[in-house]
Amino acid sequence: MSWKTLPPEVANRIAQCSYAAPPACGRGGVAVAAPLCRGVHFPRGDRLVRRGGAPQLPRLQAFLICALAVFLALPVLADDFKTANALYDAGRFAEAAALYERITPKSAGVYFNLGNAWFRQDKLGLAILNYERARRLAPRDPDILANLKFAQQRLGVDEVNQPPQALRRFWLNAVRSRTVVEWAWLEIGTLWLTLLAVAGCVWLPRWRTVCSATAATTTCAWVVVTVALLWQATAPPEAIVVATKAQARFAPLPEATAHFSVTEGTRLRVREDRGQWVLVERADGQQGWVPRDAVANVDL
Repeated sequence: MSWKTLPPEVANRIAQCSYAAPPACGRGGVAVAAPLCRGVHFPRGDRLVRRGGAPQLPRLQAFLICALAVFLALPVLADDFKTANALYDAGRFAEAAALYERITPKSAGVYFNLGNAWFRQDKLGLAILNYERARRLAPRDPDILANLKFAQQRLGVDEVNQPPQALRRFWLNAVRSRTVVEWAWLEIGTLWLTLLAVAGCVWLPRWRTVCSATAATTTCAWVVVTVALLWQATAPPEAIVVATKAQARFAPLPEATAHFSVTEGTRLRVREDRGQWVLVERADGQQGWVPRDAVANVDL
């Protein structure tokens, strides 16, 4: 930048700056120059970028480009979904399944139809896998729940996929009836109701009995909802057996002793993943190592 391009007040300030003569010797024998002028402060209007040095215009352009890309992709996804449905109606289930697999991101409806396509090809393990994925997105959809139960009954794994303890079975079914986002909103709602009830106890003496009972009730509800949210958010990933049959072994080795066998459609908890082998846990608590290609994770 030349002197002519600087604002007049800046150029004058720079011209007034000079350096004092260095002292005879600074600390350590090094001469130090001390500026008489503390520096030049440019006007705020001369700054073209925000903190971090990122211009505003490229950020806006990037956002608009991403939004435009998503907007243009929506008709393509809708066309693929319609085409896959037409293939399914025509009885071309393999082609329909391949087209459903290409759709990204997948909704509960896409997973549901993909499960139906695999079911029509007698690949019930893959059907249950996609029904489970659809249930994660729409946990109370009656069609998804009905088809999932029917496929599990066809393979005879409906009871195997449930814990033997009645109380634990009830708890798991209750937790799975909501998504993580829904549990989070319930937690926020019950927390606010608790705070409002406590505030009523302080500011409304006439209603203190009612507010106290409400606060106790909402506090219990908040605790239950929080536990359900943490349970679902921190639970080990689930997997479905997609092979016809697999042996769960005591060690991740082909020659290890078999512990128990799992059949197609069995729901398992993944406790450890070592690449070619995964440590899984059945609903009854039995654990063993199975080959990775024998199972597929529900969580993507």
